[in-house]
Amino acid sequence: MVSSTETRAGTSRLALVSVVIALFSLGASVFQSVNYLHSIDNMQRNILRTESLRTCRDLIDTFFRFRLKAEVANAAGAVAMDGVELKAIAYQFGALGTFLANFHAEVARQRYTALSWQLNTIAEKIGGMPREEFEKLFAEADRQFGAINEDCVKAATGHLL
Repeated sequence: MVSSTETRAGTSRLALVSVVIALFSLGASVFQSVNYLHSIDNMQRNILRTESLRTCRDLIDTFFRFRLKAEVANAAGAVAMDGVELKAIAYQFGALGTFLANFHAEVARQRYTALSWQLNTIAEKIGGMPREEFEKLFAEADRQFGAINEDCVKAATGHLL
């Protein structure tokens, strides 16, 4: 027959094994939850980065389309329709810049706004300007665009958010 001491020792071991298994299950559950949250955070960051890069591409395209249209309109002596088209492109740039600025600090938002208004000013003044005056008008816009492009570079290299 089995003594009561042996029965208690067996029961204690069984209880200990049950507690150890429960602790391992709890630890695995916590580890899985942490990994899941980390995975969701990485997916959200990747989506933000992708949207930011797509908008950067569109913003760069819009800026150079504006520049080309402005050069052609200025050289040909812009007509009213050219100014309207340039304003439309400037507003499109402003819309894209506003969206992209939401991913950055307040200083960046100010840069995007300043460049949008600079492009709007250029659209209003375009038409038969001397080349030097035209280049002077675009010099500030080019400088501001360079700073905005740096934001896009940071996003592309993973320094977003």
